[in-house]
Formats: sequence, C-alpha cells, structure tokens
Amino acid sequence: MASAIQSTIHELSQMARKAKVFASMPWIEGLTPVMMGDAERTTTYATDEIVERREGIFNLDEIGLSPLDHGGLYGDGCFEGILIAHGRVWLFKEHLERWYRSAEMTHIDFPYAIEDIAWRTLETIRRVGIADDEQGYLRPVLTRGLGNLGINPGKCIAPTIYVVASTIALYPPEKYETGIELSVARQTRRPDPEFVDPNIKSLNYLNNIFSLIETRDAGRLETLMLTHKGYVAEASADNIFTIYRKEGWENDPSKVEIRTPLGDYCLRGITRNTIIDLAKAEGYDVREDAHLIPLDFTGPEKECFMTGTGAGLMPVTAVECNQVGDGRPGPVTKNLLEKLRANQRSTESGLPVNATFEEVKRYLGK
Repeated sequence: MASAIQSTIHELSQMARKAKVFASMPWIEGLTPVMMGDAERTTTYATDEIVERREGIFNLDEIGLSPLDHGGLYGDGCFEGILIAHGRVWLFKEHLERWYRSAEMTHIDFPYAIEDIAWRTLETIRRVGIADDEQGYLRPVLTRGLGNLGINPGKCIAPTIYVVASTIALYPPEKYETGIELSVARQTRRPDPEFVDPNIKSLNYLNNIFSLIETRDAGRLETLMLTHKGYVAEASADNIFTIYRKEGWENDPSKVEIRTPLGDYCLRGITRNTIIDLAKAEGYDVREDAHLIPLDFTGPEKECFMTGTGAGLMPVTAVECNQVGDGRPGPVTKNLLEKLRANQRSTESGLPVNATFEEVKRYLGK
C-alpha cells in the first residue's frame, strides 16, 4: 500500500509540474480563497451577477475551493474531459456544448459566454506549453458555488468555474497493443435514467466509484456496470462496444456487426459518437442494443473495445476471465483505432491551441 501511495504522489507531482488551472469565482472577502482577491493575479469578468466575479490562471498549489462550495460539499455541478492532441483541442465545440447542456439540466446559470470561456481555456493551455507531439487533457468544472452548509441550491451565491489543463496518460501505451481485461460489477448497478439522466455529466460519480471498489481486488483497470435488469450499460468511465465478425466479413464490411448499449443507460460519449460515425463510414453494421449481457462481449469471432476522451479506443481482450476472440486486439478494433487517431490528427477535428479570439468565435458559430 505504501509503495502504491508513493507512486501516486510521484505521478501527481509530475503532472503538477506541467499543469495550470483557470479559476473564476464570486469575490466575497472572508469566503472566497484569498488568491482570488490579488489584483495583480486576477481580473474582473463583467456579468449581471450581484457580486463581483474574479478570474485568473494559477499553479495547482496556488488556488483551491472554498469549504462552502457545493461542488465539494454535495457534488453539485458538472464537468467535461477534453483531449488536446496535435496542437488542437479535439472536438472542442462538442464538449463545450455538452458542458453547457449539463449546466442547463442541473439548473446552474453559466456565467460566461461560450466564446469567452473557450478563449480563457486556450490561454490556460498556452500557459502550460503542451508540445504538438504531446497529449494534453482539460478538465472544465462548473459548480453551484458558495453556499451554506445546507443542501438548498437557493442558498448558493454564484457558480464557481475552474479548468485544469495538463498532460495525461490514462492507460499505459502498451495496453493499446495488448488490450485489457474487464471485471463486471454485480452489486453496484447503473441507476435508471429517471433517477439521474446519465447524459448529465455531473460531479457525482460515487456510483461509478463503488463499481470499481467492488472489483478492485481483481487488479483490473476497468469494470462493466449493468442496469437493474442485468444488461450492460457502460464501463465505470468509458463506453463499451462488442464486435461480431460473420463469415465473409473480410470482403463484406456489412458482415461486421458492432453493438453498443442503448444511450438511455449510459453517457452518449463524444468519442463514442465519433467511433459510431467512423464505423458506419467503413460500412459496418452499427446499432445500439438495450439487451446486451456480459457474455455478448466474449467468445470466438468477437472483438471488444472501450471508448472515452482519456482512453481513446482501448481494446478489451477478456471479461471476467472469459476470452474475447483469440485474446488479442482484433483487426476491426485495430482499424477503428487507426481511424480514430487519423481523425484526431485532422485539421478539421478541433480548434488550434494558438487560435485567435476571432477564430474562436467563427469556430463556435458566434
């Protein structure tokens, strides 16, 4: 345990050396973190809020959240995970629009125009200095902000925003060549959509964390989550796909069946949507399926993979010791991985980190 903690400390320290955070909060003396009141490090952003809003870019150890912030107290907020690759913020518009949709669905008034928060995010990335051949990651977060110790959102003053920009390697590079094995969480289930819509990317991931705790003794990196009826919903932090190669698939792509769980029980991930589009362009038969069970992802002539912003496309070679195909990443998976990487390299797939403010507005249709 001690060696694992030391390894984590080292990993986080390395990340902090190449990370910056943009922070924006209502300024209230005695409540807001002191650094936000430093006139040399922060500026005012004009809003129609009744309190002054201050913003700035900081090192990770210079800024923090108030103990009264409802994001920390209650997980009351929403976030995004965004990839920086090849000098561009990949699918930046799609991620920003989903962030704003999550804010609307959680009834938090977003205090920034979308082009303004996009511009400040680019400024933060540039302060980090991520090279074109490095992979970076953004974690934009919106919370309901400062409030009292009760849960009532009406007692919150104004939202908090912060955007962390750093580098990331969610999985070891060799895993994209060898694949990973998944567990299946049996006690922890994905809640029905009528409880909390899975397409609100909220700060409350406790259920997903429970699924990993349930299966951590197996030493696997990810786990499948099931619906209350026992069908596959998603992995704890990724979407999941199964592939069945029918006879003759080598010459007829329509004989490649790709299935992914219905979006009612999983986050309709942006990388998931991209893979669906890429697979359809290849001529594969792609469908959502509400009745997939874990064994549908294993067996001969099968392939399996996960998708997510941090993971990209990760091959899966076993589920609970049940082998997928021949136990190695399959040809369809490898093809889609290459198509995804080509998409991420494309100049049409995002916004350059060095874009001007006018280019930001044009990109966002403003």
